[in-house]
Amino acid sequence: MVSPLEVLFVLAAAGYILGGISVGNVQLGTSGVLLAALYFGHLGYEVPGIVRDLGLALFVGSVGLTAGPRFFRNLRRNALSYGAIALLIVGSGAVATLMLAKLFEIPKALAVGIYTGALTTTPGLAVALEATGDNAASIGYGIAYPFGVVGVVLFIQVVPHILRRNLKQEVAKLSQAPDLGGGPTLLVREFVVENPEVDRKTLAELAILSRTGAVVSRVKRGRQVFPALGDTVLMKGDGVRAVGTGEALEKLEEIIGRRAQLSMDESGIEVRDLAVESRAVAGKTVRGLNPYERYGVILTRVRRAGIEFTPGGDTVLEHKDVVRTVGAPFALERFQAVLGRQRRPLERTGMLALTLVLAAGLLISRMRLQIPGVGAVSLGIAGGPLMAGLIVGHFGGVGRWSLRPPGHMLGITREMGLMLFLAGAGVAAGHGFVETVAKYGWLLFASGAIVTLIPMVLGFMVSTWLFRLSLPDNLGSICGGMTSTPALGTLITAAGSDEVAAPYAATYPFALVLVVLATQALAVLL
Repeated sequence: MVSPLEVLFVLAAAGYILGGISVGNVQLGTSGVLLAALYFGHLGYEVPGIVRDLGLALFVGSVGLTAGPRFFRNLRRNALSYGAIALLIVGSGAVATLMLAKLFEIPKALAVGIYTGALTTTPGLAVALEATGDNAASIGYGIAYPFGVVGVVLFIQVVPHILRRNLKQEVAKLSQAPDLGGGPTLLVREFVVENPEVDRKTLAELAILSRTGAVVSRVKRGRQVFPALGDTVLMKGDGVRAVGTGEALEKLEEIIGRRAQLSMDESGIEVRDLAVESRAVAGKTVRGLNPYERYGVILTRVRRAGIEFTPGGDTVLEHKDVVRTVGAPFALERFQAVLGRQRRPLERTGMLALTLVLAAGLLISRMRLQIPGVGAVSLGIAGGPLMAGLIVGHFGGVGRWSLRPPGHMLGITREMGLMLFLAGAGVAAGHGFVETVAKYGWLLFASGAIVTLIPMVLGFMVSTWLFRLSLPDNLGSICGGMTSTPALGTLITAAGSDEVAAPYAATYPFALVLVVLATQALAVLL
């Protein structure tokens, strides 16, 4: 007799193998677990319902904590652009689903599942299952999801060709600042000061950053290694370590002197992830803040709403952004004071903070509100932890204590929760999957494709003609509105830059919350 625990991990392993198969640049990823679970359910295997509920709470709670710092700010600042695009995409998809369900007499649970699959939104599936009380929602999701992924990926690749525009050139036009590192082309090299024109001049006088695009991070004089600041004087024979692209470092070599292999690791240079807590800093560009010249630190990464990207001079820092900074301890302390007081974690792993958020979310999920004409409504397991995560993610914590778990931990819990949820939901739905597909045939697949295509086309037209977004920002916001992380990965590859992650991160939180509300509305209207 095979135990449910054995079934869970065998189907999860099979699902990840299936999800890892690439067709071009497209992979199913974690959603391969759903397809494997549907098959195991068809064979008659069972997974306890608590597995699905546990996975759901972990997933939506982690998503809320990730999106929280961005969501409420965007609600105030970007409601007429990225927020409106998300509303258009989510709303038009819901209207299309409602019309198709009425036209072809598709059952409510199947139709709502198709809607969430077409928009590739697992939180929406969770709400669909809870609102309809029918596992057929998972069947609809599983049918519509593959085209939901492939359709968005193809859309962002085909549109630039139709418009005859080069996506990489479009990104280059928007980026006027030198790359400060962090990407795959980032290199670290050492040089020896040999040029007489450089001797006894400060780094500020030499304007290395503006002339080459490279950043000098430390200087070695004799046996002493110290951080490179704007007022650091270079002398002939000094060793210099710099960070930048290959082209930038070649320019630096022409200015400084020959390349060399030097030992420069004893300087106490540190790397810290710091949160933007100061309202005075939020809204400033990296160039305006000038962290290198003023404080002697280098910004290599910005993490926003779970998305990391390389900052340029025109990158606007926002409240609750997490910036990766490199510099000497005293320089980092000065820069940390500018960003605002950094809250202390409740404990090292972040598990205490996560469990407190989930406990609060589950309490919220039990609250019932009376709505005239509808009756008593509760957020449920899909909405309670999400709302708690959004609130805690926005405020960050209480007093000096942070309730936001580390970003890498949220990535793990989000993935684990998604796997458990898809496994539990898929096995439960697998019992009637073949019969449902045999009964409705091509109608379900066609409906899913229509619900995927209509929102993308409308969103692209409005963001181009009404909001006049650039092509990279337009496509990034489409990926966010469709909540499609695979499409974002494809867009980053096509654009040759992770700057396109910023519009995705701006639109995604809106879409995430709106699709939950739209799914609940569909469950009532159908």
